[in-house]
Amino acid sequence: MSQKTSGNPWMFVPALYFLEGIPYFMVSTVSVTMFKKLGISNADIGLWTSLITWPWIIKMLWGPLVDAHSTKRRWIVGCQLAIIAFLIVESFSIVQSSFLMPTLAVLTGLAFLSATHDIAADGFYLLALSEEDQAWFVGIRGTAYRVANVFCNGGLIYLAGQLELQVAEGASLAPVWQKVIWAGTAVYAVCVVAGFYSMPQPRRDEGRSDGFPFRAAFSEYFNQAHLPVVLGFILLYRFGESMVSKMSNPFLIDAVEKGGLGVSTSDVGFITGVVGVAALVIGGIAGGMVISRFGIKRSLWPMVLAMNVPNLLYIWAAYTHPGKSWVTLIVGCDQFGYGFGFAAYMVYLMFITQGSNYPTAHYAISTGLMALGAMFAGIVSGYIQEQVGYAGFFLATLVCAMPGMLLLPFLPLEKADLHIAPVDVD
Repeated sequence: MSQKTSGNPWMFVPALYFLEGIPYFMVSTVSVTMFKKLGISNADIGLWTSLITWPWIIKMLWGPLVDAHSTKRRWIVGCQLAIIAFLIVESFSIVQSSFLMPTLAVLTGLAFLSATHDIAADGFYLLALSEEDQAWFVGIRGTAYRVANVFCNGGLIYLAGQLELQVAEGASLAPVWQKVIWAGTAVYAVCVVAGFYSMPQPRRDEGRSDGFPFRAAFSEYFNQAHLPVVLGFILLYRFGESMVSKMSNPFLIDAVEKGGLGVSTSDVGFITGVVGVAALVIGGIAGGMVISRFGIKRSLWPMVLAMNVPNLLYIWAAYTHPGKSWVTLIVGCDQFGYGFGFAAYMVYLMFITQGSNYPTAHYAISTGLMALGAMFAGIVSGYIQEQVGYAGFFLATLVCAMPGMLLLPFLPLEKADLHIAPVDVD
């Protein structure tokens, strides 16, 4: 029998994952626009804003520390307070005459805090919710995270654009971005207070002090049954869709003579930022409901197909160059399928933590490997597209999705199969 859910998840899950999303998008995407507006070259923007996202990939290295010391609730609150402090420091570093390196240093610290918050938040989610509610609310937490995306990349950047209109021509835009950071920090701080009072204190979230069980946590994870299949699934399940995510916007924007669809920038913003996000949210919520109702074993195949079959529509579009209405429909179908299929992925990563002595650390390892697979897919996507064109590229995404699909019949989907071999770590 699974544990009872602590508190009302409708009160704390959306707030927790909205707060998880804000620092991530401030570091990974808002910084790109900010640096561009402040005159940093594209080459430097691409280099530095990629390097500062590494904490989310290597967070597995300190997952055992979060798992073994104190409670997840204390880690969450501590990280949130530190994030507020770092955002304030960023707002002052950006107005300095030589702002780039100090700001990058602050953003790197912010990334480490955000990645640590992710570990604690996911661990808290596993402890506070029953297994049934974990599946049900996976779509809700995803929705809250994407609302943070809309707030950062829609609301804050829109605010920056409005404030820029009040700046004299030739004047520095740094004070504009200082105010934008202040606005983001204020919203974040208010949500931290609200989240503090909504988060329960589950009995299973007990204070511990087990040293730094790095070796024990990693040994247990990498000695689980069916390890090659599990690792292959984590790295390959969304490989094809990760390639699509990286190249879909260039496909929409590129001129027809270059193989693209020639959609205007403003239309791309509406199609991907409004229609796409709405479809993604609906797909994620639907996916969570389906898994909660039918279970991961019965839902996995329909979900992996939902994630990859819409790529056929991109192949059709690459050959026919349809109008804006069709493009909107294609993006909507793709994002709905991605949200629907991604729900199964996240629930399975929670599933394989069951019976572990270090569930938070194990979930951090899995999500770090997930990010590694997505990063590699993004790296190769541009090279493949340049070699074979857009039609060939979207066909290649289906081919690249096949290895993950071929692993599904061998994937452990019953609790009895989640045996972890005993390991002597002395």
